[in-house]
Amino acid sequence: MASLKEVSSSRKYDALRTALMPVMSFLDDALTLEIMVNADGKVWVDKFKEGMFFSGIVMIPDEVERVVRLLAAAMNAEVNEKNPSLSAKLPIWGARVQASVPPIVASPVFSLRKPAKVVYPIQDYVDCNILTTEQSSFLKQAVRERKNILVGGGTGSGKTTFVNALLQEIAGTRDRLYIVEDNPELQCDAENKVEIFVQPPVYTHQKAIMDALRFRPDRIIVGEVRDGAAIDMLKAWNTGHPGGIATIHANSTLSMLDRLCQLCEEVMPHAPRYLIADAIDICIHLKRDTVHPAGRSITGIMEVAGELDGQWHLQKPFI
Repeated sequence: MASLKEVSSSRKYDALRTALMPVMSFLDDALTLEIMVNADGKVWVDKFKEGMFFSGIVMIPDEVERVVRLLAAAMNAEVNEKNPSLSAKLPIWGARVQASVPPIVASPVFSLRKPAKVVYPIQDYVDCNILTTEQSSFLKQAVRERKNILVGGGTGSGKTTFVNALLQEIAGTRDRLYIVEDNPELQCDAENKVEIFVQPPVYTHQKAIMDALRFRPDRIIVGEVRDGAAIDMLKAWNTGHPGGIATIHANSTLSMLDRLCQLCEEVMPHAPRYLIADAIDICIHLKRDTVHPAGRSITGIMEVAGELDGQWHLQKPFI
């Protein structure tokens, strides 16, 4: 017989599912990356191979507010005038939730970012004209040669999806992977892997990366490098654990390295530029692209050749 707690949770989820019916088709679509409802009630959707578009659906404020309050209730949280912002995880679908209510917005809004359910191989990026055949071959070779790869871009640029494509290449090896992330978004079919989910402040990115070496990994994968944990990742990659992959928020291939410096300087007075240049082999930058049919494009793939007199030396692997 179900306990009162289980019955209560079941009712909350049933109510939430009913409230989400206007966007349910997108939630259940494996190609959907993000669902966003603005203050005017318009529902915008971001899908792989299509990019962002207006769905044609408009939710009234009461409908949006009901979704937000049910999301909060499912997480045993509160959202009101005194606590107008909500960060949570959507039950069942596992999507990241960011929501706000007045007075910080004119009308209730929310954004649901879905974890990747389908892994798109590198060949799909070639078929969609995001990568050339030459670039695809270069990246596959980089994985085989255990190069450390940094994938950068803005929010929603497709960093995680692209890393999943690279992880599919790694899955074909016999390497043992140690994967660190704060939300289960990375998808890897490698048979020998340890997946660590950080829970700040109880268990931080820095602690997770420091613990990595005790798990005897061949490759260390970081879902998103952030704060002072950057220096620990660089050290780990440079101490017999090449072939790592990480994502970072940045505006270009060059600024990805500068961003690493900023993160390192959160825990030390001066960033070890020499260590960064030595640890990072390849920088790949993606961006959202409304002109490209896939809604995304790669703005640069660069090899890190070194650092001298405060300047990064990057070289293009393609003519």
